[in-house]
Amino acid sequence: MQRTLVIALLVLTAIGSSCSPPPNVVGVQSYGTIVGRVLDATTNRPIPQALVSVGSLYTVSADKEGGFVLTGVPIGNQVVQVHAPGYTFVSKKVFVLQNKTANARYLRLVPAALPAGEATLPPPGTPSPSPEPSTSASPVTSASPSPTGSTSPIP
Repeated sequence: MQRTLVIALLVLTAIGSSCSPPPNVVGVQSYGTIVGRVLDATTNRPIPQALVSVGSLYTVSADKEGGFVLTGVPIGNQVVQVHAPGYTFVSKKVFVLQNKTANARYLRLVPAALPAGEATLPPPGTPSPSPEPSTSASPVTSASPSPTGSTSPIP
C-alpha cells in the first residue's frame, strides 16, 4: 500500500511539472516593450505604415516617422518582423526583459526593385570612415598659357 502511494505521488509530480507552460507563450504574466524605427535602406527615410510584428498576436503600424512601440510582448528572445509594400521584409532578434523597454534600433528595408549592386546607406548616427589625410604639403597646380600670353593656375 505504501509503495503504491509513493508511485502515485511520483507520477502526479511528473505530470504536474510537465504541464507548466514554457517561457514566451501567451498567458505568461511577464511582459515588456519593444521600440524601434523603420527606414528605407537606400535613403534612410522613414517608412510610415510599415507593419511591425512579433508573432501574429503582437502587431503595430509604424508612425509617419517610421517609429513603433510594441507593448505587452512576452519576455525572452523574440523576433521582430517588418513588412512594407514595395520592400523586402526584415527580421531582427530582440531580447525582452520584464517591465523593460528593448530597443530594436533601426530596421532598414531594402526596396524590392533595387538594382543589383546598388549600395545602401549606413543607418543614421553611424560614423562614416574619414578620408585618408593628404601627404602633399601644398595643392598641385599646373600652368597653361592664356590667350593673352600669360600663364595662370588651373583651379
